Amino acid sequence: MIDASLKHRLRALVGRRVLYRGESCQIIEVLDSEQALVVQCSESAHRTIQGNQFGEATRRVQACHTLPLFGENRELDPDIRDWLDQASP
Repeated sequence: MIDASLKHRLRALVGRRVLYRGESCQIIEVLDSEQALVVQCSESAHRTIQGNQFGEATRRVQACHTLPLFGENRELDPDIRDWLDQASP
């Protein structure tokens, strides 16, 4: 589980546009149990095929990435730390 104060700060990022690996992305969700953020990239050239519940390809969607909050050393990911710092008043 994510610390309550960190979770509050992360939830404030939802909807915010960020730069991730050189792509313009939007933070769309905080996954508490997985300790991760989900970002959706808006670059039209990077669309992926989405399958339905049966695994059949149905449509092309914007690429999503699930980013772990913490690295192996249990430190907050540098990109996520920068996004939090930029969001602070």
